[in-house]
Amino acid sequence: MKKLLCLLAVAAAVSSLRAEQLSPAELAEDNPDGHSRFWTYYDPKPSNYIGSRDWWKGQALSGDWWGIRNFLDDSGVEISASYTNNIAGNPVGGESAGFTYTDNVSFGLQLNFEQLIGWKGLTIDVSGLNRAGSSLSQQNIGNQFTVQQVYGGQTVMFYALLFEQKLLDDKISIKAGRFSAGDDFASSPIYWLYMNNGIDGNPQALPVNTQFSAYPWAVWAARLRVDPTPEFNAMVGMYQVSNRVFGHPEYHGLDWSIRQGDGVLMVGQMGWTPEFFKRPVEKAKAPDGKSVAETKARSEGKTFKAVAPDTEMKGLPGHYWVGGYYSPWTFAQFGTTDTARNSYGFYLHADQVVWQKSPGSDQGLTLWTSMVLSPQQNIAKLPFQANAGVVYKGLIPAREQDYTLFGLVYGKFSNNYARTVEAAGNGYPQYEMVLEWGYRVNFTKFAYVQPDLQWVINPGGTGRIPNALVLGAQMSVVF
Repeated sequence: MKKLLCLLAVAAAVSSLRAEQLSPAELAEDNPDGHSRFWTYYDPKPSNYIGSRDWWKGQALSGDWWGIRNFLDDSGVEISASYTNNIAGNPVGGESAGFTYTDNVSFGLQLNFEQLIGWKGLTIDVSGLNRAGSSLSQQNIGNQFTVQQVYGGQTVMFYALLFEQKLLDDKISIKAGRFSAGDDFASSPIYWLYMNNGIDGNPQALPVNTQFSAYPWAVWAARLRVDPTPEFNAMVGMYQVSNRVFGHPEYHGLDWSIRQGDGVLMVGQMGWTPEFFKRPVEKAKAPDGKSVAETKARSEGKTFKAVAPDTEMKGLPGHYWVGGYYSPWTFAQFGTTDTARNSYGFYLHADQVVWQKSPGSDQGLTLWTSMVLSPQQNIAKLPFQANAGVVYKGLIPAREQDYTLFGLVYGKFSNNYARTVEAAGNGYPQYEMVLEWGYRVNFTKFAYVQPDLQWVINPGGTGRIPNALVLGAQMSVVF
């Protein structure tokens, strides 16, 4: 306990120095040195300090804080922060031409109790954010699938307060506290590459059609995940449903009450993560040319002895899942003051690497798609949404960490919703579609710039708003 208190004191002393939260491109990758996904292993030489060449190759803008960051990380305390902005303008189409800026600053703390006090598998996370700026879709275009993914909840907000306990060699994971359904369900690192909010985060139909909570709106929640084999997984979760969540930034994420009239949303998902056409490839190497296992052993002061061939079977990785949600809560119906219970729906996702630069490489071509079906047109604004895209990592020679991407978003509006819009004299919305092209330039592991182009087709679905050309960019820095 004394060790824990001392480490928390050190963490508080340096918390004003912003640390890193991995970019979406890095979130799915493990650090090759066997340490935490957040930081590189500390080299006692002054090579990770700001201004050095090795700092430029590191994971965070602020470096390793002269060893403080790595001391905290190795002791079980990780501090994280990042800044992301979306700038966008529509010189053509929409309700009016315009230009807007919006940003998201995130910060958090994770405590690893195995390193702190020897409690294996337990972590506690605390995080918050600040959002500022305005929405081009709201102000100038008038479309459903908003073109800037970091807009929403424009204020300082407390986000997550949760614990996660892993058991049986990480085959079972139990998470409880305050977080959102979108943190675990219907979410992929591929989505995070895009700027349009119809893709990024979660397919937009899920939070639009029902009380499917998503960042930055946290609720009381519990989630169980089971990974019986490396290729199969299953999750179930229960999440608070309340009228005081979406669209209420005035609470700053601090209304933690559970009141009469609140409900529950239940979500389930089954996943499959195969690798096709496996073949033997050389195992990953650390920057010094040694194997990951050898580097980890030597960093811990252990003697390393190779007991197996330094190869592993690798193939073309894919991720597939199908899920569903159900809530017995009372929902408003379109065109009437009556309410309806029992919201439900289904979703699916598939992404597959179809070509690799070399066996086992993360550079190559990935195809992906996702769909949402919410049959109840009386309460679901978008009863059907379909997304699809192409992602190529390392398309340009000598730019192996850059991403070239294309995405498509299509949403069909509910007939019940459309009739209410028509009754108000605003046309009959049928569908909206967005095409997005982007190129993410990863200057370093802690900074990227992504020029972005979007073509919004049939904004708002009524045919009354001209198609809009959106020119913009995403930028992000990990501190």
